[in-house]
Amino acid sequence: MSFKLRFAPLIAMNIALPAFAQNAPVSIPAQDFGPVWTGFYVGGAFGAGGMVNNLSTSGGGISSSFNGGGGSGVLGSIYGGIDYQILPKAIVGVLAEATLASISGTNSASVPGANASVTSQPNFGWAVLARAGLLANSSTLIYFTGGYAGQNFLTSGTATAGGATSSFSQSNTFNGWTVGPGVEAKLGRNWATKLEYRYSQFGTQNISGISVTPSTHALRAGLTYKFGGFGGAPSEDGPAFNEPAFNWTGFYGGVAAGAGMATGPVTASAGGASATFTGAGQGLLGGVFVGADYQFAPKALVGVMGDFTWSGMQTSTTIAVPGAGAYAAVSPNQIWSVMGRLGYLPIRSTLLYAAAGYTGMNVQATSTAYGGGTALFGQGSTTFSGWTVGPGIETVITGGWTTRLEYRYSQYEQKQITSSAFGGATAGVTAQPSTHTIRLGLAYKFGVGADNKSIAESPE
Repeated sequence: MSFKLRFAPLIAMNIALPAFAQNAPVSIPAQDFGPVWTGFYVGGAFGAGGMVNNLSTSGGGISSSFNGGGGSGVLGSIYGGIDYQILPKAIVGVLAEATLASISGTNSASVPGANASVTSQPNFGWAVLARAGLLANSSTLIYFTGGYAGQNFLTSGTATAGGATSSFSQSNTFNGWTVGPGVEAKLGRNWATKLEYRYSQFGTQNISGISVTPSTHALRAGLTYKFGGFGGAPSEDGPAFNEPAFNWTGFYGGVAAGAGMATGPVTASAGGASATFTGAGQGLLGGVFVGADYQFAPKALVGVMGDFTWSGMQTSTTIAVPGAGAYAAVSPNQIWSVMGRLGYLPIRSTLLYAAAGYTGMNVQATSTAYGGGTALFGQGSTTFSGWTVGPGIETVITGGWTTRLEYRYSQYEQKQITSSAFGGATAGVTAQPSTHTIRLGLAYKFGVGADNKSIAESPE
């Protein structure tokens, strides 16, 4: 039901009453009801993401599983859909999307006289989605989306042994589901921007004797055009609801929860044999953060922030043969960062920002092996340093409380995790991890940061 239909009886009364009274009709300014989100829209998005492939194979008394093989890269999407504002603060909608990605990962191994390499790339994907959201204010939508996802994977490989070479290339379509949160903020009369994260899980297929179960993590920053418009520009619409004149200067603290994946090249060597693969692990995470902002202009601010995160991301490998076997697991369990951020305020209560800075990560590795009546166990902890960068959207809920959705890409140094020598031979594992994470946070700004006056009560 549109606002025009809702107030049609009142408008009719205002037209009829002058025939019976001398009072002028009472006008109902459109800005009292804020932007109307109902309508069709189209848009484009750019982002980044990664994949995690759970691989397993068995035969001839040998079985192995790898959780998982991965890769990362950039992506671009186009989308279109329709929203319906069922309540003043609630929206439902449907949309369709097509995505082209450069995500890829390679696994290779070599021994004297032989080598093999396999590359996997999810290149083209599509999705049909529903979304439901609540308006934190009349210009900012917090939503969840989910639905069907399809993905084409291109897998290719080569092997060389004894002077002979063989190769293959195979294209497979996987079907699955996708789900994730997003925040959309109005920029102007017809335009909005959104930041959206999605996790997609696909079914299992057999590719050249290997059972493959892929999943992807993707972040999209989009620009949307709504036909018919959202209404006037933010400064013209006036406050429909909960658009306080918020003073962003001040200190804040908060908590965050989310998910992510760790990926990167890993090289293992022992004597004359070596293996290189793009490892990947995924899991949930939670953390705390603090920071301070300075609003140096009506629509701009700078700030610093730090956080500490506990992660459940893990990758593992298992192999078993008659009478012997081995297991290895790598887990980035703690992450910390110190960053600066620069932000733009399209309206006073919603902030679009970019953050970048230093990050550190502690990685724990565990391995076991048995054979010939002997069992070995190893465990180690390694700290990696690197840099982190990503966008975010933060909006006021009420008083000094805000909520934020933030994506981070972090790249770490290359480092040797383990090294050993036995019988004149050396063995070691070297890794260079990176992470893709999404965080949904709740923060409270202390003291001067909170201002409950409405925009109408506090001029620019």
